[in-house]
Amino acid sequence: MMNESVRQLCKFAVVGCLNTFIDWVVYFTVIKIFPIDSIFFYTAVKGFSYFCGIVNSFFLNRCWTFKTSPEENEKYRFLKFTVVNALGLGINSTSLYVLLHYYDSKIITLFLATAISFGFNFILSKLWVFRKSKMVPKTTGG
Repeated sequence: MMNESVRQLCKFAVVGCLNTFIDWVVYFTVIKIFPIDSIFFYTAVKGFSYFCGIVNSFFLNRCWTFKTSPEENEKYRFLKFTVVNALGLGINSTSLYVLLHYYDSKIITLFLATAISFGFNFILSKLWVFRKSKMVPKTTGG
């Protein structure tokens, strides 16, 4: 039987694939509906479509991957999740840039950069964003 962290890692990967699908569907749908030929427009739409993937990722990872319940301050948790994903995107882009100087294969560099940012996102999501608070038993006065 797989331990809980491995199970969460696998679920996190499935959610990531679904997020990419949502990102791409939103992106291509919007540019099809609004055929504006502008790099600025394409970039703005990509930011929007990526954010749609983040929203999906937040809810699926909270409910399915890490099985945490909504908290009183759920907006703060979502903000932490967004920060982790923004940092992960930066790590992915930086890793890709650095690795392209060492490897000729764009596929290998893409895979390695994705693996690095995936690991970063998973660890911070598990240990910081969706960490289950420890229940402290109440003591009764005596």
